[in-house]
Amino acid sequence: MAIRRQTTNRRLATIRYQTRLVFEVSRLLVKLTNDARDYAWGSLTLFADRLGVPATGKPMAEIWFGTHPQSEAKTVPEQLGLSLTLGRQLPFMMKFLAAGYPLSIQVHPDAQQALEGFESENAQNIDVHSDSRNFRDIHAKSEALVALTDFDILVGFESVEAIVARLQKLSTMVSSSSAALLQGHIEVLQSHEGHRALIGEILRGDGSSPTQLALLQELSQLATDTQDADLRDVLDLELLGELATRFGADRGLLLSLTMKRFLLKPGEAVLVEPGVAHCYLGGLGVEIMTSSDNVLRGGLTQKHVSPETFISTLDVLASQSVRPATKTRLLQGLEEYKFASDDFALHRVEVSSSNLLIDFGLPGESLMLCVEGELAISNSLDERLVLRRGEAAYLSADANFYSISGSGAGYLGSALSG
Repeated sequence: MAIRRQTTNRRLATIRYQTRLVFEVSRLLVKLTNDARDYAWGSLTLFADRLGVPATGKPMAEIWFGTHPQSEAKTVPEQLGLSLTLGRQLPFMMKFLAAGYPLSIQVHPDAQQALEGFESENAQNIDVHSDSRNFRDIHAKSEALVALTDFDILVGFESVEAIVARLQKLSTMVSSSSAALLQGHIEVLQSHEGHRALIGEILRGDGSSPTQLALLQELSQLATDTQDADLRDVLDLELLGELATRFGADRGLLLSLTMKRFLLKPGEAVLVEPGVAHCYLGGLGVEIMTSSDNVLRGGLTQKHVSPETFISTLDVLASQSVRPATKTRLLQGLEEYKFASDDFALHRVEVSSSNLLIDFGLPGESLMLCVEGELAISNSLDERLVLRRGEAAYLSADANFYSISGSGAGYLGSALSG
């Protein structure tokens, strides 16, 4: 009798659980939550000060909203994984990102590179969580960052002429052996293989050759000591000094000399396509990206660097053409960022007592991240929730329309492909 009663209890529990899942899947508007990831480069204060997220006493780098298994968002109040709630994975995700100091110089793969890399590392029996792993899933990674505070970023490559001018000026300030190495870099850059050849030469040197190590040490010393005005006109010595102080004689110092630098103002954004070299230097922002955690590092890091994989993943043309995105005002309180992306769309939403957004449709299933005040979101099924700064929600495109009221601002990211 006891065994029969236990079996019946398990069946009832299963029925209640399945009923709860059916209820959850029927919801088209769901509040989400997640914990901050404590990567070393994260900020101790930005999330708390600007988004009201309680400080943990540890660096708080990213809060993910999506279904990626590395850090899946959960529903509120049930605390169910979003993929379980939806019955599938989302093709994109969004993040709050707070960089307290520079991340690594990195690139992300396209779809073919991700699939081939993932299968190759599986065949080598490299654990998916291993520090030496390059590809943690089979998905391409394209991302866009929009600044919530001033956000400093290196992204893409300068022209051949600009890089040559930097290296030539630097060669007048270093020893003869280091000057010879720089001249060699210039000749490689001016060859038919251009940027890719130069990046390859820097990465393959890896800071271990005596000549490259000596150059990196001299560059580090120059960046922190020199007051030469002419040199400062060509080289960003303040940035180099910060990088040298934090990372020492790292080959990323040389890589940074090839890259463009932008200071994004709040509301400004940049699209980082697969293969585009980039390095987030500092600030608070919102990211939207395809649902991938594939990161290939080239410098300014103690983590795994795979020179050949980094070089083969580079998209030199895209890296040269990258620039901050433009945005278009669609309605009062609704702006669209113009990204050359078939994967996702991003809109900025701002409402007040005198400005509501009423009965609009979504381009695809969406995530909303609130960054100021409060946003009251409702849909055609009479579902409603309120987001406060630092909070997020999932919005299904199966609802005919949504409306937003309140007094606040947020970013609405939408999938354009399944």
